Amino acid sequence: IYLPTPNSKTSLMNYGQRGRELLLDLKRSDWLPPYNDEGVRATLQEISLHFDELSDQVDAANSAAARSSGDGASGSKSGGKIPMETRPAMILHDAAIRRNKRCLLAYHAYRMDKLRALRWETSAVLPPHVRALLSEAEVDFFAEYDRLVSRHCTSIDLDLNSDLTPPEEDLVQVRVVRSGLGRIATEYGGSVELDMGTTHYLPRGDVEHLIRQGALQQLDGEENA
Repeated sequence: IYLPTPNSKTSLMNYGQRGRELLLDLKRSDWLPPYNDEGVRATLQEISLHFDELSDQVDAANSAAARSSGDGASGSKSGGKIPMETRPAMILHDAAIRRNKRCLLAYHAYRMDKLRALRWETSAVLPPHVRALLSEAEVDFFAEYDRLVSRHCTSIDLDLNSDLTPPEEDLVQVRVVRSGLGRIATEYGGSVELDMGTTHYLPRGDVEHLIRQGALQQLDGEENA
């Protein structure tokens, strides 16, 4: 059975450890950890090293089988198959490649699921503190997903983001907790200036996105302005 020598490049790797660390990052985080570019690159490099070792072993086994088949009767018995003594190492490297691939897929799929959910919670706005956690590809994914949702809403002439849960009332009482919101038009044809600290009673559909962004605080009706 082939085992890596002390100088072998595979002896520098902890089999599957890099991919495992990526998933542990997700588990330890309350929402999403910063994108681990170094960990992803290291996992891809480990896959490449395992692939190189596997390819070398397959080539060596094929060469040995070819030499054996050239010996006549002795080769006819093996039928050109890979020798049993080399198969465990091949299986090990193949399993390591598959494990790391699964870890990478799970890592990115989990993060994309979080971003899709965030799109419905915050509308099209990507909060700055969230953007700092993402890779450039994830920022592009969020923007493209937002465009996809927006095009679909336009095609069916329905704002799917207006009411994520069935509202108990058409109007909602809100307090402005972020400055610089300016004036918004309501579905009743009027307009309201959203000055910092003011309280308003407005149609839910007009302010739902601002509530999800944290710009407005929804009041329960018992609080005073």
